[in-house]
Amino acid sequence: MKKFIITILMIFIIKSVPTLAKIDLVTLPSRDSIKLTLYKSPDMTLVQETRSISLKQGINELQFSWDHTQIDPGSIDMMPATITDGIHVENVTFPAHMNQLAVWKINSTQAISIPMRLRYLTAGMDWRAYYSAILSTDEKSMQLNGYVRVNNHSGESFEEAKIYLVMGSVNMLESIENLASNKTPYGRPNQERPRKRVRKQGRALFNMAVAMDAASGAQPPPNVVKAGTASEYAIFEIDRKESLQSGWGKQLVFLQDQSIPVTNVYRFNPEKYGQKVIRLVTFQNPAQKQHLPLPGGKIRIYRDIYKNQHFSYEGQSNLDDIPVGKKVEISLGPQDQITVEKIRMKNRTDHYQFGNKGNIVSWEEFYQDRIKLNNTRSVSVTIEIICSFNATNWKVGQKDDWVTYEQIDQHSVKFCAVLEKHSRKAFSYDVHIYNRDSVNLIGSL
Repeated sequence: MKKFIITILMIFIIKSVPTLAKIDLVTLPSRDSIKLTLYKSPDMTLVQETRSISLKQGINELQFSWDHTQIDPGSIDMMPATITDGIHVENVTFPAHMNQLAVWKINSTQAISIPMRLRYLTAGMDWRAYYSAILSTDEKSMQLNGYVRVNNHSGESFEEAKIYLVMGSVNMLESIENLASNKTPYGRPNQERPRKRVRKQGRALFNMAVAMDAASGAQPPPNVVKAGTASEYAIFEIDRKESLQSGWGKQLVFLQDQSIPVTNVYRFNPEKYGQKVIRLVTFQNPAQKQHLPLPGGKIRIYRDIYKNQHFSYEGQSNLDDIPVGKKVEISLGPQDQITVEKIRMKNRTDHYQFGNKGNIVSWEEFYQDRIKLNNTRSVSVTIEIICSFNATNWKVGQKDDWVTYEQIDQHSVKFCAVLEKHSRKAFSYDVHIYNRDSVNLIGSL
């Protein structure tokens, strides 16, 4: 495994010696702390680390090399972690004879050891969320567990790092990977300088990432995962430090045993699903109390069939990002334990009206459908039946008090019924459609 090498070249200038200065080569001490802010899109991570540096009185040169990594050189920034009198970062240079190397010149009025903060953007790290949920035996609640898998292919390993995860996307003119391949970001002597837009892209992205990170300073209630928000972005904090080795991935806990009330809905919609009944599990974002959105990802649902010891696989689906308080529908696909049969009982047309030329200009259509429901499961279920009409002027009548219905759009109505376990029921509804032939109506005038 290749790791980038960071060294400090301490140059102590002795005024009484008019020739060469004394040069000490010192290996940079191990990190005191490290913070990683990983974006889901694009491939970008903000790295912030602190190290205790011993400075001598006078000019000190700090040398930083990022060979064999995916660091964007235009984003590298080094400053004292705390305000210290007598410490001044004078400049940073990129030696023309060496690739992927930067040298900071720091002037100190005294010999002192201070924490230095090094920040930069790197590519090669990504994360994705996924979930597992266990339905209770009565299917009225579920235990939700969430995980994130973080992959590290940046070329550098990070030990005991605080990890933050950013939801949301950032539009980029250049990828961090392409910016990292620019070995001399500010050009070489006698060579054409890089395009101004490319040179500034890394710095602009770095400033944006730092600003977003600073804006996430809200203090939410304690939880497995904490979050702050910056505009439309959400920034999650993993509550413990983790080590990420280069070339490896790691699973981290995102949510743990979050109890959520759920509703099982079986939906019959011939216009969308044909004659199949689709099973849906619905719930409201459980993070509302902790003020957390949920990142999108795959979810697998199981059912507890015996005292949290035996489980049955119910299905899986993909979730989009879920804002706070949003209602979620998880489709588990078609199933055969609930059946819906729709039968046309009556159908007629009447109340014709004719124009001056004897053509039909309006009429009424009437039909009656009977819906047969069958539940073979050992739990009660909620069934939705969506009926659509090829008309805009219609009226529905339904007399069974155990069935409710509502208009959901200009052409459709939804019936809702609760069916007890191992039971059959049926209901009927009437539809009146009022038709007008606008072409013949105009022609008859």
